[in-house]
Amino acid sequence: MSTVGDVRDMVRMGSLPSPQPVGFETAAAAEAGPSITAGDLWRIVKQRKMLVFITGAVLYTLVVGATFITWRWYPAYPSEATLELKPPQQDPMSPVENTVPPEVMKLQLETEARKIKQLDVLTDVLKLDEVKQTNFYQWYDSFEEALYELRDELVVTAIPDTQLIRVRLDCREKKEAKLVVDRVVDAYMKRYQSSAQDNYRKSLQEIENTRNKLLSDLRNRTAEIEKFRNTSNVPAMDAERDVTAARVAEMYSSLTAMQATQATLEARLETLEFNRGRDEPLSAELRVLVESDPVLRFWRQQVETLDVEIEAQVQKLGPNHRDIQILKRRRDGYAQKETARREELLDDLKARQLDDVRTQLAEIRGMVNQVNNELGAVETRQNDLEKSIFTYRQLNQEKERIEKTLEEVNEEAVKAQHASDVSAGKERGRLRVVQSAAEAFDPSRPNFPLYLGGGFVLSVLGALGLALLREFTDKAIRTPLDVARYGQLSVLGSIPLLDDEEADIEEIESATRKAPQSLVSEAFRQVRAHLLFSGPIESQRTLLVTSPGAGDGKSSVAINLAVTLAQSNQRVLLIDCNFRRPAIRSAFPGTRPDGMSNVLIGQARLEDLITRTDLPNLDVLTSGPLPPTPAELLGSKYMRQLIEAASKIYDRVIFDGPPVLLISDALVVATQVDGVIIVARAVSNSKGLLKRARDQMDRIGARVIGAVLNGVQARAGGYFRQQYRDFYDYTADETVPRDVLAAPAEPEVVVEDPLPTEEPPPPRDQNV
Repeated sequence: MSTVGDVRDMVRMGSLPSPQPVGFETAAAAEAGPSITAGDLWRIVKQRKMLVFITGAVLYTLVVGATFITWRWYPAYPSEATLELKPPQQDPMSPVENTVPPEVMKLQLETEARKIKQLDVLTDVLKLDEVKQTNFYQWYDSFEEALYELRDELVVTAIPDTQLIRVRLDCREKKEAKLVVDRVVDAYMKRYQSSAQDNYRKSLQEIENTRNKLLSDLRNRTAEIEKFRNTSNVPAMDAERDVTAARVAEMYSSLTAMQATQATLEARLETLEFNRGRDEPLSAELRVLVESDPVLRFWRQQVETLDVEIEAQVQKLGPNHRDIQILKRRRDGYAQKETARREELLDDLKARQLDDVRTQLAEIRGMVNQVNNELGAVETRQNDLEKSIFTYRQLNQEKERIEKTLEEVNEEAVKAQHASDVSAGKERGRLRVVQSAAEAFDPSRPNFPLYLGGGFVLSVLGALGLALLREFTDKAIRTPLDVARYGQLSVLGSIPLLDDEEADIEEIESATRKAPQSLVSEAFRQVRAHLLFSGPIESQRTLLVTSPGAGDGKSSVAINLAVTLAQSNQRVLLIDCNFRRPAIRSAFPGTRPDGMSNVLIGQARLEDLITRTDLPNLDVLTSGPLPPTPAELLGSKYMRQLIEAASKIYDRVIFDGPPVLLISDALVVATQVDGVIIVARAVSNSKGLLKRARDQMDRIGARVIGAVLNGVQARAGGYFRQQYRDFYDYTADETVPRDVLAAPAEPEVVVEDPLPTEEPPPPRDQNV
């Protein structure tokens, strides 16, 4: 039989890559969340085919029974009548009917169809004695219930692309359906013919009412115009309005000139007030006025006379002579008086200018206010004249409009009277009965093709829906796909349930040793191959095998994985670190009672307590006596020294640990090994339990290599059912006799430094 050979050597030589386990969804892909594909649907149907078949059969039986009951006791017979609605004639005087747009005709057909189902029409029908005697009417407890039920059951539709209206009703009796449809058609035809004449009467009455209202409005407008003429001099208003308008224009012109003068004076006043008290250059006019003052001229003459005298004396006496200084002081005194007089004159002149400007500004402001007041009065009169003239003209225009409208209404009344006489008969003839109601030969309910065919489809959908509901509400882990999706783990392999195995295997722990040609053994070899290809051996030298809970088969997986790795020419050490429920001694009889706990507390060395098995390359180390504090012992430095020492001697060191969700020992060991393998029990473990185990490992930072699904059942649409057949058909020509495979000899265990042994515990099943 073809098996995985020396895979380790192939990986070391670099001839093969190290991918994720082949054919399984990775944890990264599972993070996107569960999704259903067509393959998943087909798998669900195959797995639950009996449920689908029985549910579909029961549902379809109910459909057939309901169809028979309906046909036997609750049939429905249809009866329908057909009405024709001709296009309206838009011009009564024309002998040829005008073409009506299709959308307009369609709208009219739908309108008439709705009007047939009006409650007042159906009320007239149900009040007939012959209708009250029918079983259709007597079936209901009250008149209102029968009325609304008739409205719901009566089908009135416009037939597409025609001018026809279909009126249909389904009843349990043929005659009653025909009777009710005929009475509905008769009632509506009477109402339609009566309403046709009423419509024209209403139209004529509306025209007459409009004419009377116009006559009343015309009389009122005429009276208002006459009253306005008596109270106002209408001919003189136009002339007065023109005179007033001219005066307003003249006053606006004067006001504009005054406002310009006012603005100039205000600017002049602002300039004078700003320059008051400041040394500003004098204008020629002001300079003449100032210099013409007699006093100023006297002081100026004195200054000039002294200047001449000082100049003459300086030439005689010198500039520093006492007489020269006296003359200069006299000259400065006259100059100061001249300056003071000039400033006095300037201040007085500026004050007089300010007073003059203020006086002129006050006068012009008074004139502006006076003109504004007069202008307001004139404009008020002008507005009154405009309003009066506008009102008079509006009254005349309104009167003319009413007179014109009245003429048009009189003409329309004459035409409407003629149209009423001509069109009333034609309108009544637009709607006619094309086909009266008739008794049906075959019932419309049940519709056998619809009931049976549709019932079959619904039964199939219901059965599939129930199967999907069972699948979605199933919390158990059943397939590797569930492990990848909900546990977000790479699946290293799936181990079939031992009860489904055709080979005679009593204990799952000895499957790879006693039945190497079985499908169970091949499944463990596939786990080995996937493990080897999932990464280099240097990163997977020490492995912890654990599970979410007890009874998931982690010990069985650890033992068989160790055996298959040893068979691939790797030196393997299998260590039982489950102090509370050890399983290695029961699988390997003759092992030492002392073990890992003795090494961790320093009572012995690792190499002294290792037991060699009959299988080459495989050694085991039992758990030893139960220590008082296992977690502290597993987390000590001696544990790290043990792992380091074992890694130097062996290619693989596999720890069979306790359940991760029950005991904290597994978490302590998981942080010290290279990788963790989680064993999930099919059907027994729930999806949430597996996810919690993965989350525990993530929280402590442990490296989870993947998961092994144990105890997978061989069922239709599931795993191993077809593989069983194919596997044993393919291996039917093996040279190894099946009796040898079925009853292998008990291997002899070689014990190094044997110690007194205890009676081994009883054999364990696959749930260990």
